Amino acid sequence: MRENRPVMTKPIAKVFAACALLAPAGLFGAGCGTAVPDARDAVAVSPGTHKVVIDNESVRVLDVNIPAGAKMPAYSHVWPSVVIQDSPKSGERAEVRSFTTRWEAAGKKEKGGKSGPSAVHYLRIELKKGDCAPVKNPPLPPTDGVVIHDPSIKVALENSYVRVLELEVKPGESEPPHTHTWPTVVYYYRLPTSRRGTADGQPPVDRPELKQQQVTFENYSQPIHTLLNTGTYLYQAHRIEIKPVTGEAVTGK
Repeated sequence: MRENRPVMTKPIAKVFAACALLAPAGLFGAGCGTAVPDARDAVAVSPGTHKVVIDNESVRVLDVNIPAGAKMPAYSHVWPSVVIQDSPKSGERAEVRSFTTRWEAAGKKEKGGKSGPSAVHYLRIELKKGDCAPVKNPPLPPTDGVVIHDPSIKVALENSYVRVLELEVKPGESEPPHTHTWPTVVYYYRLPTSRRGTADGQPPVDRPELKQQQVTFENYSQPIHTLLNTGTYLYQAHRIEIKPVTGEAVTGK
């Protein structure tokens, strides 16, 4: 982790001005993305535990809360998904969590039955274009957060369709200046207060503490920015980046 860094100024903007970002518009073509939920879709058969928080042409995001010992029906998943599950983090306050991230292929079926002895919470990010052929080795600018080896960013999962970034910034520390390119689902479980700086000459923006979960979709690139954790506990965030696909359907899937 880096120590406190000054908010970016115009000279930093000039350093990175020549680094063009890849526009996410038009990343997805036509002729694929034909899968639709069936009668055993989780939202249809278990609406009390599977809540839709985002639904657009690229993704459907479900907030899943399964109580301890709940009787769950059998259900299916027609789209491939990223699943991010959280649990208490040993020795930390309730706002700070441990996260596990996994990939689930389309067509996975849950048998149902009684859930375990503890309540379960996770976010399921379903990819509606998961039956489209991915673009091979899509390029990234040299300012990308992973390319610059930002020590606060960990790649929790990566395949041909997604790259999941897990961000952690300790109190009083900050990220180095970086960018994000691909369309992204941004997931915050909770957040301490923070200060965001940009390279456009504008003053930094102080952000209040976030006391409840927030999930948003960014269908645009993020320009050069940095973040200072001004709070008293660990800043945690997830960026589920959607990689570009072609307009051709994947065969044999």
